[in-house]
Amino acid sequence: MRIAFIGGYGHHYLKGLLKDPDRGGVELPVSVASDGVDPARCKQFAQGLNVEFKFFDDPRAMLDAAKPDSTIVSVGSVYGVAGDRIAEAMEHGFAVVSDKPIASTPQQLERIEKLTKQSNAKPIITEFDFRGRPQFQAARDAVKRGEVGTVVLASAQKSYRFGGARPEWYKDRTLYTGTLMWVLSHGIDVIRFATGLEYTRAVGHGGNLAKPDYGSMEDHVAVLFELSNRGTALAHADFLRPAKASTHGDDRLRVIGSNGVVEVRDGRCKLITSDQEETDITDRFAKSKPVHQALYDAALGRDQSLYSTAESLATARVLLAARKAADDVTWVSL
Repeated sequence: MRIAFIGGYGHHYLKGLLKDPDRGGVELPVSVASDGVDPARCKQFAQGLNVEFKFFDDPRAMLDAAKPDSTIVSVGSVYGVAGDRIAEAMEHGFAVVSDKPIASTPQQLERIEKLTKQSNAKPIITEFDFRGRPQFQAARDAVKRGEVGTVVLASAQKSYRFGGARPEWYKDRTLYTGTLMWVLSHGIDVIRFATGLEYTRAVGHGGNLAKPDYGSMEDHVAVLFELSNRGTALAHADFLRPAKASTHGDDRLRVIGSNGVVEVRDGRCKLITSDQEETDITDRFAKSKPVHQALYDAALGRDQSLYSTAESLATARVLLAARKAADDVTWVSL
């Protein structure tokens, strides 16, 4: 197989294959294309791969040159144009692995959904890496085993350092898409993943109190959800993690049930129940495959137990509705 990268932002987890002992079976050169917004960043990304690559100024030219049956397209573009780049790759017949959001407008999502219904459609997989982390897999397992009882309340946190500066396009809501879509999306997805429950409605709020130079970019956002079992969930994110913090991010998940609590914090998963003192259960999934391999296998259709087209579309729909709920500060049905 070959990998074709579009854009110089996001995680591009498939690049991890290039560091595997046999490069994950990936043939060289890899292809890298501009996302149409920031070609300089795309070239910088290509050079950082430290492997032979071919660069394209136009992503459509790269898609025309590649072979859909032997190439996976990795999209890590400026966030607001990702949906267009994904759709173009799907129209050319490629399987796609993309950072979130895969759609920043209802129109982008509608276009992608139509493409997934074609008879020859290949997977569109979203890089929600929490799904591939042992600590979050352990939390999901505890819920599925019934160890916490009936899920009553779930909460998820994403807190990042802002750093010295972010790209200028963070000030443009159309290109940035919103902190909910870029950062909080992880928390929103992992609550669905861990609890196995769907969201039925949402209300939210966000704003920018600490980073006024970045205009419409929210420095914090929170969404309250009603769950499909009538339980409650809260997801919140911020760019306010102090510079002196020991890590760039502080990711947390807490699922409270009728018989216990499972919590992810500091990269570990802890379980406490009515019958058992707090226990670290992370190592239940210590040997789970790396995130990049799980994404690769899903894109090839080998294993879609963690990632799939259906899950990508479901979370994309929730994100658009949740952003509207936070923008309008009103309940939105999901």
